[in-house]
Amino acid sequence: MRAAVLAASLLVPLTASAGPFHDVVMQPPRHATTTKAFTHVSNTIYLNPCLPNGCTVRPGRDDSRTDTSSIPDTQAVLTAYPHGSESWNSLVQCVKDMYAPFAINVTDVDPGTEPHFEVMVAGNAHAVGQDGAGGVAPFIPCDGQLEDNVISFVFAAQTDNLDFLCWAAAQESSHVFGLDHELNAKDPMTYLTPPIKKPGFQNAAASCGEDAGQPRDCWCGGATQNSYQYLMDTFGPAQLDPASIAITSPADGAWVKPGFSVKAELTSQLSAMTGALAVDGSTTQSIRQGDPLVFSAPSSLAGGDHTISVTTTDSATRTLSAEITVHVTDRCDGGRSCASGFACLGGLCLPNASTPGGLGATCTGNDDCITGRCANDGTATLCTDYCDSGDSCPSGYECISAGAQSVCWPGSSSGCSTSNSEHSPLLVLFGLGMLGLILRRRR
Repeated sequence: MRAAVLAASLLVPLTASAGPFHDVVMQPPRHATTTKAFTHVSNTIYLNPCLPNGCTVRPGRDDSRTDTSSIPDTQAVLTAYPHGSESWNSLVQCVKDMYAPFAINVTDVDPGTEPHFEVMVAGNAHAVGQDGAGGVAPFIPCDGQLEDNVISFVFAAQTDNLDFLCWAAAQESSHVFGLDHELNAKDPMTYLTPPIKKPGFQNAAASCGEDAGQPRDCWCGGATQNSYQYLMDTFGPAQLDPASIAITSPADGAWVKPGFSVKAELTSQLSAMTGALAVDGSTTQSIRQGDPLVFSAPSSLAGGDHTISVTTTDSATRTLSAEITVHVTDRCDGGRSCASGFACLGGLCLPNASTPGGLGATCTGNDDCITGRCANDGTATLCTDYCDSGDSCPSGYECISAGAQSVCWPGSSSGCSTSNSEHSPLLVLFGLGMLGLILRRRR
């Protein structure tokens, strides 16, 4: 009997109505979670009704081709599916619908000696030594290396509720792919009801666990799992659509400060397995599987034009890339001057209002500005930035502040505020979530 421990026994009363699920086995050992991209194990799930005379299962290493299983300790006999052909055909179609988005073939035709996963939908739990369970599956280690030809069980003699049997068949067959229980009542990997009829694997991160309000760490690491995306990345989609990647920020041709953030978006049915940022052809940052495609350009990047590219590989091993050009602001610290049309602030040569996102240019939010700061004085909404030491601003701007905050705003050509009016307009500096920090002109 192999070392993997049992997981996911599904308890149900011995009646026609399905009941809640309960875990009755040991927790498996935990390892770093890894998706095995487009696994090379079989993608066939054989639903076996054990017709007409039942199934004999021998104890041993899991092998659906020889009817051996790690679950029973002694030879077991499961009685045939008892609910008739119409019920069986409906059940098979339901499980097919559960797996329809993925490159997984659900069949009730015996593949024989061909590699396949198998769910015996027959008999009762007592036959395999799992009294009270509605279904059971052996646990597969969390190393991304799936084991082929594994048998799991759903005990059809204990209920004729098709919704429950479909739910159990989807859950038990997916446990052998490495999926945990989760607290999304619409997903077949849950114990929760209602509903008993599960719509299918949900494309959403869900907490792992068995009981509502009691999340736990997932078997294979992390606090959540996305069963839909896991199956998509492991087996692939039923039909693989073209994929693309785009750099969403900054815009092509934008002015940026050194150390700017780069965000990219992958359009694919699959997850990004790798990701990398390159500046002028040299990789400066890489990310791991599961991380968002968000990078930071080097803060030491010299002023001038630079080519920015983001490359990713999805779980179909397709490599996708996107490229833009940005203008990085020159430095003006250490006594260096800025070219015409630029203002020295914060040690950087910022374009003026004639450049989109430049100092004093119109904006609707912080993302519109090279400085990342947009403000409103009750009349205009403009890009701004914090004043330099001594409340200093470039020529053509005045320093407007409230307490410790002060920003440069188009106004006095001297670069310092001279306004003493009690009726000077308020300046609202946009913050995260557009929450305002109200600033008054200095007096």
